[in-house]
Amino acid sequence: MAQLAQTILRKWKKAIFWLETHSRWNQLKALGSSNLVRASVLMPAFGYMLLLNDKVHEYLTIKYDGWLLDYLPGVWRIWLLFYGSFFLAVATILYSVFCPPEVKRYSSAFEMADGEAKHQWNMDQSKMVQDYVKNLYAKRPEWLKALTNPTGLNFDADVRHFPDPPAYLSKFLIHQWTLRDMQLRGLRISLYLLFAIGLGLIAIPAVFTFLQVTSLPVK
Repeated sequence: MAQLAQTILRKWKKAIFWLETHSRWNQLKALGSSNLVRASVLMPAFGYMLLLNDKVHEYLTIKYDGWLLDYLPGVWRIWLLFYGSFFLAVATILYSVFCPPEVKRYSSAFEMADGEAKHQWNMDQSKMVQDYVKNLYAKRPEWLKALTNPTGLNFDADVRHFPDPPAYLSKFLIHQWTLRDMQLRGLRISLYLLFAIGLGLIAIPAVFTFLQVTSLPVK
């Protein structure tokens, strides 16, 4: 019994680790900015289609003995599109609110370092960057301590004493982006699941419609 519990716990930890690595903010960025997710604004249209579909079904049944009903989409398909777009809309809103601005603006830690290091140095904000990264490391949760390490960073050093100050400051910016990308694990995983459920619900009627169209006899 104890061995079974250990096996389940080990698999659970692997699942959480997989979700954690695949739900980081830079991964969610690709979903949150995709054209399909942006189309979730059509959610109200699917709601109107649900209402209209019932009225059309009723009208055709009375007037035309229902033979045209075969040409209407099934209500279940519209329901799936409605709920799928709803999940995508919720996930997109939460992503827009909680995604760190560093990740929204830059695709990687190195891109942020290249774009910000010299600017921060010229603005004499090196110490501010050092203190900010130091604070991020001090407040990181236990699970994140096993994945991140401030090795190579001297938070009290004067960057001006280094041969290439912007280059040394880049190290702090890389750590800043990386830590911010991994923040809010629980929320990130929830958003990843919302995106996955939403896309899955939308894919089901799309696949069924594709199969029906491709199976039509060629005249």
